[in-house]
Amino acid sequence: MRERLKGVLMIRRFTTVLAVLGTFFVLAPAPSMAIVDGTDAAPGEYPAVAEITFGPFLCTGTLIAPDRVLSAGHCGSVTGAVVASPASWPAALIDVRVGGNSSGAGERVPVESVVLHPRYLLTSGYDISVLKLSRPSSKAPVKVAGAAERDLWDSGDLETIVGWGATKEGGDTPDTLQEAQVPITTDDYCAGAYDDFDLKTMVCAGYPQGGVDTCQGDSGGPMFGTATDSTLRVVGATSFGEGCARPGKPGVYARVADTELREWIRSHAPAGVTD
Repeated sequence: MRERLKGVLMIRRFTTVLAVLGTFFVLAPAPSMAIVDGTDAAPGEYPAVAEITFGPFLCTGTLIAPDRVLSAGHCGSVTGAVVASPASWPAALIDVRVGGNSSGAGERVPVESVVLHPRYLLTSGYDISVLKLSRPSSKAPVKVAGAAERDLWDSGDLETIVGWGATKEGGDTPDTLQEAQVPITTDDYCAGAYDDFDLKTMVCAGYPQGGVDTCQGDSGGPMFGTATDSTLRVVGATSFGEGCARPGKPGVYARVADTELREWIRSHAPAGVTD
């Protein structure tokens, strides 16, 4: 899905996977896509990363508690990224597979409900959703970083991005989960790259020269920071960008580890945020 903002091509980083059969849409997963200039994740390396099909859209998410998955608002919104709406896809149309290394191979857990941030309305910010699963997953969750872990996502910190998004803008669709590393930018740099940058709800990551980035299909997927004990924490959730891996246009992530979004996430997933 693409949206135009002030004449610039902006890409919400999820992938339409509609297939047409006669005059009917088939709501089924398509082959996955992968991060730009990423590498194959090892089997079992990211047990908390989820492959998600929201009706006709392919996204990524993170198991942050045994029965909660964090993803993007524009993935769960029934209107997608074209017109922001807090109305979500019916749970029965959401397919979640947790911990797989190849497309379709993760643990399939039914979704009971999905909630979008109430301020995800005609804005580029607040781009998060929380999926409540009908039963706990057997996979190990990765929590959102808490207030005491602010140093895990300072500007310049090298973070890990993981997802099922495109290998390049409009690129190929490998079957293996991808990973890469990108540095957090300063907020001033991000504001210079995007007129609609919101300090409370967005954080950017990427190299000035581009080359490594999330892309379509990565939406909602994690940007991981690493705690002092080497455990992972979620510090961002893939949101949007101008194209993929373009110079001067870093990826934009939901600022999930800062107060505005973190405390909303905690209210819907108390076990999904560190103290």
